[in-house]
Amino acid sequence: MSRLSSQRSRLLAVGLLFIVLLLLVLIVRPVLGTYLGYGERIESLQNQLSIYQRLAAGLADDEARLAALQAAEPVADLYLPQNKPALAAAHLQQYLHSQVGRGGGQVISTQILSSGEAGPLQTIAIQVHMRGELDDLVNLFYSLESGKPALFAENVTVLANPRRQTRVVRRGGRRVETGQSVPALDIRFDLTGFAPREDTP
Repeated sequence: MSRLSSQRSRLLAVGLLFIVLLLLVLIVRPVLGTYLGYGERIESLQNQLSIYQRLAAGLADDEARLAALQAAEPVADLYLPQNKPALAAAHLQQYLHSQVGRGGGQVISTQILSSGEAGPLQTIAIQVHMRGELDDLVNLFYSLESGKPALFAENVTVLANPRRQTRVVRRGGRRVETGQSVPALDIRFDLTGFAPREDTP
C-alpha cells in the first residue's frame, strides 16, 4: 500500500510538472513574447518621436530661411509680365527679336502656338524660324534659357543652308558676279514661357 502511494505520488508529481510546463508553453511564453514585442515597439516609437521633435524644433529656422530665399529670389520675375495670352505672346516675340538682334542672326518668322493646358500658369509658346551661324545659335540659346523670364527652347531643328546669293557689280567697265553667302544654318524651334493666369472675378 505504501509502495502504491509512493508510485502515485511520483506520477502525481510528474503530472503536476507536466501541467506546469504546459502552462508555461501555452500561456506564459506568448504573454512574455507579446510583452517583449511591445517593448521593442515602444522603443521604435520613442526614436521616431525624438526625430520628429528635432525636426519640429528646426521648423521655425527652416521657414525663416525659406522666406529669406523667396525674398532674395522672387518667383514672379520668372514669368512673362502679361497675363493675357496675346500680350504675353507679343512680349515673347519682342524679347526674342531683341536677343537675336543683340547676339546675331536673322529672324525669318514667328508664329504663336495655342495651348489649352489647364493649371495655375498659362503656357505661352511661339514657333521660331531663323537663320544664323552656329555661334549665334549657341549665344541665343544661352541668353534665352539662362535669363529672366524663364524660357525653354524645344523641338529644335537645325539644317545646313548651302545657298549663296549672287550679286552683279561693275568693275572697270565689265560685269563681275560676286558671291555673298547667306547664314550657314536654317534654325526652327519652339520657344516656351509661362504667364500667371488672369484673375477671374
